[in-house]
Amino acid sequence: MLVFGRTGMGPGEFSYPRAAVASPDGDLYVVDKTGRIQCFRSDGRFSHQWRMPDTAAGKPTGLGGGPSDLSATAWVLYAPDTHYGRVLLFEPDGTHLGEFGSFGTGPGQFRLPTDVAIDRNGFIYVSEYGGNDRISRFSPRREYQFSFGGPDAGEAALMRPQSLLAAPDGTIWVADAGHHRICHFGPDGTFLGSFGRLGRAAGELKFPYNIERLSDGTLAVCEYGNNRIQRFDTAGRSLGTWGGAGRRPGELAYPWALAVGDGDRLFIIDSGNNRVQVIEGLGSRTWIRPSAGVADGGE
Repeated sequence: MLVFGRTGMGPGEFSYPRAAVASPDGDLYVVDKTGRIQCFRSDGRFSHQWRMPDTAAGKPTGLGGGPSDLSATAWVLYAPDTHYGRVLLFEPDGTHLGEFGSFGTGPGQFRLPTDVAIDRNGFIYVSEYGGNDRISRFSPRREYQFSFGGPDAGEAALMRPQSLLAAPDGTIWVADAGHHRICHFGPDGTFLGSFGRLGRAAGELKFPYNIERLSDGTLAVCEYGNNRIQRFDTAGRSLGTWGGAGRRPGELAYPWALAVGDGDRLFIIDSGNNRVQVIEGLGSRTWIRPSAGVADGGE
């Protein structure tokens, strides 16, 4: 299997990487706790890097990618600047294009933004925690529209929504880390259901920090607390796990994030080991299947 990165501050090295996104041309962008965004080719070769403009208050915990009217290119990087209450936009070469949002609790403001997802129509969704604990939707021109999932949302209320996935059908999946579950919303914020509960068994979750969709429609969930990746169908049935606590290839230490490249190559941000591990495709031997009789963690 492909493994790249090591502890350090140089090119191709990491100091606790926490988020990643794959571009349509196959490059992987990774941000670590130094505030560096590094770009790698699909085979793990270092390409280039740049730094967030401000890092004294903290560093990003998420990355997203998609179109923007600020750029002539087809794809730009969205970096939720977690401790500065804003989202920054960059060209793939690191050129700073602009930003939106400000610190606060009002419409269009953020406290601690964690991730960005762009849906099929160009609408922008931003997750945040720190009291707001909600998802805000913006137009393709970054104009605030509405929020959902906040503290008063009843069964849809979120606790540290750490990452977002905009599905091809227009719906939004949320890794609701503090509630140890995955939530599903319509594009208008309607709550469609959830699956998962705290635990280590198949179908259970412990601090799910990231979610990605594979080409067959299944969902890969990165579990920070269980040191594994778990694969689900959209009904919440567990289809297997990968990983386990450790330092060897195939083992993980507090993984924060995932990114999906061409051919369902799954890039795993192995944060505590300061490296990236890659699962090549969806072969059945990749995943440890659930025990008989343990089907899901649905609610």
